[in-house]
Amino acid sequence: MNVSKENTLKIRIDSETLNLLERARSYLDVNKSKFIRMSVREKAEVVIAQHEQTIFGKEDWQVFFEMLDNSPNPTPRMQKAAQKYREIMSS
Repeated sequence: MNVSKENTLKIRIDSETLNLLERARSYLDVNKSKFIRMSVREKAEVVIAQHEQTIFGKEDWQVFFEMLDNSPNPTPRMQKAAQKYREIMSS
């Protein structure tokens, strides 16, 4: 991992949170810096996943499965695009 002074983060932390951090990091046998990096990354990934996922309601699922079961015939434009794709992929 490439860590530089430009990527330094200084934070203030209350003693209760610091005690929790110390206790948790000791179970993983990592230093404070690594534990904080791991924790921030895990939380960031969770938040991003929650905000970037697509959530379907009951009606959305019904429309989706209806389209799968009764999909419309491809348009001439789609047939042409599929043919072009096959040509590109076979080259």
